[in-house]
Amino acid sequence: MPSQKPRITLRLDQEDIDRLEKWAKKEFLTVPQLTRVIVKKAIADYFKLKNEEEDSEV
Repeated sequence: MPSQKPRITLRLDQEDIDRLEKWAKKEFLTVPQLTRVIVKKAIADYFKLKNEEEDSEV
């Protein structure tokens, strides 16, 4: 059964795709799985930084 999660399209240069493929292979992941991990970490880091900035303003 297909996932009901929303999808996005990401366009990258071939060099970046090649690097993602190499990285994913080393991690025993597919490129979409690795990309999901990278994006989730970036989102978490962004909001952690934003919360720290807001806390320091108080």
